[in-house]
Amino acid sequence: MSIKNLFAVVLLVLAVAPAACLARTPCPKSIISLTLASDEILVDIVGDRKRIAALTYFSTDSLISNVAEKARGIPQVRTNLEQVITKSPDLVILADHTDPNIHTHLEAAGTKVLVLHEIVSLESIKKNIKMLGDAVCEGAAAKTLVENMERQIADARAKIPSHVEPPTVLFYGAPGFTVGKRTTVNDIIENSGAINLPARLGISGHSNISTEYVIQNNPDLMLTSSYNPSHPDFVGQIFENPAFKDKKIIVVAGKHLDAASHYAARAISDLVDLIFRAENNADR
Repeated sequence: MSIKNLFAVVLLVLAVAPAACLARTPCPKSIISLTLASDEILVDIVGDRKRIAALTYFSTDSLISNVAEKARGIPQVRTNLEQVITKSPDLVILADHTDPNIHTHLEAAGTKVLVLHEIVSLESIKKNIKMLGDAVCEGAAAKTLVENMERQIADARAKIPSHVEPPTVLFYGAPGFTVGKRTTVNDIIENSGAINLPARLGISGHSNISTEYVIQNNPDLMLTSSYNPSHPDFVGQIFENPAFKDKKIIVVAGKHLDAASHYAARAISDLVDLIFRAENNADR
């Protein structure tokens, strides 16, 4: 072999070696989730529960968790560095808003960290599911989860009556905020055959609003979440507020409406049924 050909072979080996090493990266055997979103995704894609070293303490709270029963028996942790490191995980999943010091210290301790994308839409949820599936060597299961989510949304949208004018909806959350573009609630409302009024009025993200804002813009429907841990009487207060006595108010289960996982699709099913129940019953 000539020197030139030998040099070419060496370059090829050096180029392929890193890829080969990546291909041999072992699948994590001890995974810790520090977000409710990753709790719900992991429980539904990881077949061997022994690989899940811990979930958040939210995971078994049936008011907010969609996997409360499935998660029972799996250890729980809080976002506590010492508590996490003690379990010697080989992968820790964080939210994009988790204290960056946690991330830094985990990596300094030699622990692999996966940070989920910011949740601003249903598409960002799908991206997180696929990314998490790849990270834990469950890509096929993650792909199926996304497909099931898309199918559930399509099934819900098929129930929207074509002859009905889309109602305007305003989400009203505790202690007094609404949501516009770049939120999952916006996507949930728009996929439910309705119009997210604050988004159409120029609001993006979360924005504090007053009772007067609601009255002035006069939505067809008000939407709120059943889960308001810091203001447990909030839903009752909405119904008792004289300013809203003529408003149709819809309450959707918080664990669906607030979900940052595939379970957000259930909120669309909920909302379609609640908005168009009379029309759907009339069609039967």
